[in-house]
Amino acid sequence: MKIALAQLNPTVGDFKGNADLIQKAYARAVKCGARFLLTPELSICGYPPHDLLERPEIVERCEAILKKLAKLTEGQTCALIVGHVAPSSSAVGRPVQNQLTVLEQGRAVFTQAKTLLPTYDVFDEARYFEPATQIRLWECEGKKIALAICEDLWSEDQKFGKKLYSTRPIQAYREQGADVICVVSASPYEWGKRTHREQLHLEHARDLGIPLIYVNQVGGTDEILFDGASFVASGSAGASHLIARLPVFRESFGLVDWTTGGPERSSKLEMIEPTPSQREDTAPPELQALHRGIVVGLKDYFRKTGFRKAVIGLSGGIDSAVVATLAVEALGAPNLIAVAMPSQFSSSHSLEDAEALAKNLGIRLETKPIKFAFVSLNRELAEGRGSLKSIAQENLQARLRGVFLMTLANHEGALVLTTGNKSELAMGYCTLYGDMVGALAPIGDLFKTRVYELAHLINQTWIGQNPRAVAPIPERSISKPPSAELKPDQKDEDSLPPYDALDPVLQAYLEESRSVESIRHEFKHPWIDEIFKKLEINEYKRRQAAPVLKLSAKAFGLGRRIPIAKIWDKVILKS
Repeated sequence: MKIALAQLNPTVGDFKGNADLIQKAYARAVKCGARFLLTPELSICGYPPHDLLERPEIVERCEAILKKLAKLTEGQTCALIVGHVAPSSSAVGRPVQNQLTVLEQGRAVFTQAKTLLPTYDVFDEARYFEPATQIRLWECEGKKIALAICEDLWSEDQKFGKKLYSTRPIQAYREQGADVICVVSASPYEWGKRTHREQLHLEHARDLGIPLIYVNQVGGTDEILFDGASFVASGSAGASHLIARLPVFRESFGLVDWTTGGPERSSKLEMIEPTPSQREDTAPPELQALHRGIVVGLKDYFRKTGFRKAVIGLSGGIDSAVVATLAVEALGAPNLIAVAMPSQFSSSHSLEDAEALAKNLGIRLETKPIKFAFVSLNRELAEGRGSLKSIAQENLQARLRGVFLMTLANHEGALVLTTGNKSELAMGYCTLYGDMVGALAPIGDLFKTRVYELAHLINQTWIGQNPRAVAPIPERSISKPPSAELKPDQKDEDSLPPYDALDPVLQAYLEESRSVESIRHEFKHPWIDEIFKKLEINEYKRRQAAPVLKLSAKAFGLGRRIPIAKIWDKVILKS
């Protein structure tokens, strides 16, 4: 039996476009002689639809597309398995379910709703969906096929220190004698998750002693990234191993040959397509995957919102240099407008480095000095006050730059990309309506130290792809001490600890959710309490920040919901 996998990049709400993607994959599956095709979770409407699920039209449109897709299967030997929103038949509970349907010979022959509904991190499925009331297997060619939807196979995960669910779909598959598990998923990317995801599913294949085929969504939906990395795993009594993997952050089609037989119901899996040379059976290093993910996230954010151009402020520093380079990779150099906005406090080398970066990337750079506007507004606002405080003068410069960028974006029909990193957002080392303005924060979930790592990788990759090229990010942008350049001789370390000391503390608190006492005990820095205070009092800024591409276990934004009005800082700080 041949089984096809379509690693698709659907767009939320684009029913026709998503149906076209499914139809093309189905045509290919038919041509390859597949018995059935697997597509990702909610592939008809796209994942996650959030509060669009409260609209009655979503069920109606899913049902309309289901009927059209069902017609494709008339007269074909290949079944089509698609994910969609369906009305719940229960008299109580939420009105809809997250469901998959098997389409065959022009009609729906099997349905299964999602059993486990994740409600943590970026997930909020219990808000919308009613869980399945029963778990059944689909019989195909005499084989019992377990069709699981994403979280249904995460019941054994103890990421939070204990199991989240008492229901165990995997046990139902065992009791009903499943011959293979097929998983349709929309599992978001985060640093290091791919390995954990594969290991968890390999354990299921080993425990049940049967093969497992996993297809995942790929692409970006707002701040959430889906890495694809679909895979096929063998399973036998006491052993399992990965057979093959589809590429990370790339749309792909796979074809698996599953053969069974013998006295012990032996089973063999072989991936026919793509060929080994086109696959990614050896996973790319995590930093490379992250690099690829940010580019895909940028590209999809613009494509799915209907924008083509981006505007970015170039300071000559590492953050804006990295974001500009990523934007060129995602959107193309002609679609990026870079603006240098020097003030009287800007160093000469900052403008030189911005010009060098623009030349290396082949992008348009406009120089719009803000010093005259700053002097004029500073004088006007200071009238009757003697002079503005230093912090007000610094923020005035940042806000003037924000005005310039947003105005140019309005004129060009473009979106502004913000360049702040996670360390700065955590510490409030940023200006509301200034350097924080924009539509998307591509590196807002990267600590400063990782931005440096990414900069080195980008330069190496650029040269590796074209040995005659010049590395895009100037060496001085990487090597010079970071500075906002909002007052004479300013350095980040005037206000913050060195990033290589600060970032591990922030990671322990934000991403690992470790207790304050354990962090104090391990790091023993005299400034730790001050850091915690800055982190807590700047929540109001982060609430108003641009959407941040989620790259870690705990990104600012959708997956981290902290009250603004609270007295938590007094709890965590020493009295």
